[in-house]
Amino acid sequence: MSGAAQTPADHAAAYASWRSDSPVPAAATTRLSLQLESLRGLSAVRRQVQRFLLSSLGIEREDDAPPLVEDAVGRAVLVIDELTSNALRHGSPPSSLHIGDDEGRWIVVVTDGAPGRVPTPARGRSAGQGGYGLYVIADLTAEHGVHYEPGRKLVWACLTKPG
Repeated sequence: MSGAAQTPADHAAAYASWRSDSPVPAAATTRLSLQLESLRGLSAVRRQVQRFLLSSLGIEREDDAPPLVEDAVGRAVLVIDELTSNALRHGSPPSSLHIGDDEGRWIVVVTDGAPGRVPTPARGRSAGQGGYGLYVIADLTAEHGVHYEPGRKLVWACLTKPG
């Protein structure tokens, strides 16, 4: 995550990063899998994801999380929310979320049934019109990409666990 203002070169790199097929990194273990039914159901998904991420760090209650962990989990939930809402808004059913728990990182994979719909970051659009979530994902993740298989698309991201 840069934290600095994005330059035109940064935006061009982020845009390009979504334009090619890249394999999903292998996760040691998929520890959470959820079917995505509707945008309305995403608040429940966020709660489950937050509980899962905290518990994968050995923290059972949100109130027990130190600020560094709270920030990392908050960024991860934001990325996962962007990925899942994009699948539901722009993809086709069935859609699902899978989170792998590796040493030092979480690997997030969101699938949908629309391999013909390429993730396309906004270009030349005012911020109020939306479409900038893919840039947020690119900025907040260690790695990200999209992979196409017959009948489905897998959009993925690697999130660094707090040290």
